Amino acid sequence: MKTFADIKRKLVMGNEITMLRHDYGSNDLIGRKRKVIKRQTNAVQFEGGSWLRLDRPASEYIPTGENTFLVRLSADKYMEYLIN
Repeated sequence: MKTFADIKRKLVMGNEITMLRHDYGSNDLIGRKRKVIKRQTNAVQFEGGSWLRLDRPASEYIPTGENTFLVRLSADKYMEYLIN
């Protein structure tokens, strides 16, 4: 993945996502696979009810590999995800 649009294209219903890192502490989700069950233009919902908002500026979503990306939470805090 090279752009925010690439990230959004992979976040489709049925795909799974795994949180690899969360610098603010929500460590209970790290390593758990969650399936995308709903997709909107500004967010995706996972089974269990949690959401990943996609309404931040595109520069806040940073592709880091073929299936991984970071979400910038603040100047030095990130969440990292793997799309399975």
